Amino acid sequence: MEKDLRDGVSSRSVSLGSPSSLSPSYEQLEPPQTSYCFDQALLDSEFSRLSVSSSSYNNNRRRSSSSNSNSNSNNQALYMGSGYDLANGVGGVDHFMPCSFQPERKNQRVGDFGHLGVANTNFLEIFVPERNQLRQREYPNRLSWNGNGLVSDVSMNSCGLVDGLGSKKPRFPNWSLKDLRGMMLYMAQNQQWSRYLQCKMDGCTDEEKNLIFMELIEHVGQLMLHPFGNYVAQKLVEICSEHQRTQILQKVIETNYLVQMCLTNLGSRSIQKLLKHFTTQQQISMFMYALSPGTLALSKDLNGQHVIQHCLMNFSDEDNMHLLNEVANNCLKIATDRSGCCVLQKCLKHYKGALKERVVAGIIANAFLLAEDQYGNYVVQYLLELRIPQVTENLLRQFKGRYFIFSSNKFGSNVVEKCLVETVEEHSSSIIIELFTDPKCSMLLIDPYGNFVIQKALLVSKGCIRNALLELIQSNSSMMTSNLYGRKVLTFCQKELNINFRTRR
Repeated sequence: MEKDLRDGVSSRSVSLGSPSSLSPSYEQLEPPQTSYCFDQALLDSEFSRLSVSSSSYNNNRRRSSSSNSNSNSNNQALYMGSGYDLANGVGGVDHFMPCSFQPERKNQRVGDFGHLGVANTNFLEIFVPERNQLRQREYPNRLSWNGNGLVSDVSMNSCGLVDGLGSKKPRFPNWSLKDLRGMMLYMAQNQQWSRYLQCKMDGCTDEEKNLIFMELIEHVGQLMLHPFGNYVAQKLVEICSEHQRTQILQKVIETNYLVQMCLTNLGSRSIQKLLKHFTTQQQISMFMYALSPGTLALSKDLNGQHVIQHCLMNFSDEDNMHLLNEVANNCLKIATDRSGCCVLQKCLKHYKGALKERVVAGIIANAFLLAEDQYGNYVVQYLLELRIPQVTENLLRQFKGRYFIFSSNKFGSNVVEKCLVETVEEHSSSIIIELFTDPKCSMLLIDPYGNFVIQKALLVSKGCIRNALLELIQSNSSMMTSNLYGRKVLTFCQKELNINFRTRR
């Protein structure tokens, strides 16, 4: 066979032949079973100089079909070697196949790993490694063969993985996970091969799980932040054992970038997947100890808040003790943030006892500032919705004397409305009386925000208090008719109270 291959090079006549024409000795060859290290830099440099694009491949096919098929100048060959062989320099003529490559042309675009494919044999012919058990005999039905007995419509990337030329869907061979040793990190970070690797991870044996784990564990933090690798990392978390998950957690913590990872979209999703598969108290304790110092930054971040909320909803009070202490110490900063106000509401919803009391005390102490804040007002409203008598009384005491100011404020008016609706009649009546006794009370009837407070006061008031409000509206109905917001109050009275005020001309 060595003689045949050398003759093929010297005569410039190269052909792979059809699957049926392959010699038995060639098909039975196996690569040497030696340990190796996947050298990505070597692959990059080797393949970048061997450049053939899919367009040149199609042009060669057209030229070949229009000329003599037996002409030496138009014979085509396809490289089908693997990254394993190239990285380790597999020797011996039986491990090589003659192949022709077209040198890189000027201004021709070369990808990260170069473009491999069919080339004209007018150029210098070289030997390239061939890992034959991954070739034609493994998936002859998946390859297409042209009239000259040559493989067509298939190209290889720098790791020896098959991609279809001119096709958006790659051709996935039926390789075992052992065949992919040294290539899993590359595959995990490739869009198509990431999906292929995830499929291979489904239903794999314990031995194969250990093989995948050992290949990826050192890079798990990198994969969690990768657009395609994060899916492989999440799948790894699902299939690995309890001890292996602990190792993954340790690797993430050792990087000292746990908080930074949670602040990213992909990292947040990967960490949440890891949290869902925690099965021991040791794992929870390790994670919370590392996460707690970043509670403020995470609570105020759009992605980080999801990690905090997951902890609040799924872990015990004892596990979240340090986290809740950080929330209580930074109550005002968290409550006045778009994401933080959601975190604070989760704290109020899921916790009881001393930790919750600390958070509530922080909200009440800053209630005046929160009521007029675009996000803080939601926290105050939620606290009122809980209808805890002592808490409600403390809040109303903080607001006393400021209800008129709040009623003219875009965000404070929402808090006043909630006070009227969520409190008992005694408290709501005292709020309405305070509004009514203010010298500028009539201005609320035509205020962009105060008119809603008046409508809510009409809805909850009774007896003499409601009558006093109706008289106020009657005396100012002429002014209200010519004002957009005043007409809203009059319309409310007509629809909800069935009272039609006569306007004065």
